[in-house]
Amino acid sequence: MMKKILLPFLIYLAFISESSLMQALLPQENNMEWQFIPRFSMVMILFIAMYLNSTYGLVYGLGFGLLTDLLYTDIIGVYLFSMAATAYITSVFSRYLFGNLIVTLLLSIVGVSILEFFVYGLNSLIGISNQMIDMFLYKRLLPTLILNGFFAILIYYPYVKQLNLLKDTIKEN
Repeated sequence: MMKKILLPFLIYLAFISESSLMQALLPQENNMEWQFIPRFSMVMILFIAMYLNSTYGLVYGLGFGLLTDLLYTDIIGVYLFSMAATAYITSVFSRYLFGNLIVTLLLSIVGVSILEFFVYGLNSLIGISNQMIDMFLYKRLLPTLILNGFFAILIYYPYVKQLNLLKDTIKEN
């Protein structure tokens, strides 16, 4: 039971740290050209989709996507759809690849890229964003991938260990 509660709690901590960590490290007064967007909860959801199964990834993507929409956006559905679809797509890719650090890191980066493109595309489509694609790639996507890639490396061993323990528990039930 404790293992099943630990997973959403860890993702929730990552979700909370996304806003508070970046406010502490890069305050708004700092006029940096790059936009570092932490997607720590998404990276953790991608790991779930890769190491547990697509259903868990989809459910967590829906839940935390809805939470993101409720707290940070004016339109419900952009992150709800984007996070769930990204988790599912990543889980499909991971079925055909051996799960090790390099593959997991690459799939995490691909997953964060997919999420960012979904959000950028949907926000552009509905008129919320008017950022040109080249500026999006340089100012937002590249720094976001670097930040979240470091996060994926940092959590890989302890988090995958927890996911494997949870996977064993799920198989027993």
